[in-house]
Amino acid sequence: MTFCSPFDEELAASGPAAVFVRNTDGHWRLAPDLTRDSRNRVVAPPARDPSHVLFRDIETGFISWFYVTARALLEDHPRGEPRFYPDAEAAGAALAAVGKPPVLDAWPA
Repeated sequence: MTFCSPFDEELAASGPAAVFVRNTDGHWRLAPDLTRDSRNRVVAPPARDPSHVLFRDIETGFISWFYVTARALLEDHPRGEPRFYPDAEAAGAALAAVGKPPVLDAWPA
């Protein structure tokens, strides 16, 4: 994975639980607002279990690709449905299978 800066890479490797988004070049960067929003819903500091996530917005069906350092940040999100993947290749393949624009009425069973 390529990060936007050494700071982003350090946070992903050993920082607190966080959510990362890709920039237009496909590099990962910390998403402070998403991290703060997610962390405020989790009572105790979550365990580190990094994962790539395709996150389907319940209202619009739009799918976003995130990288999280703790799955708990998005597991029970009130506005979306996450699907977790072990690596970028699996997440990218799943997103490509959705098509463009990446919108689904519901995740397939």
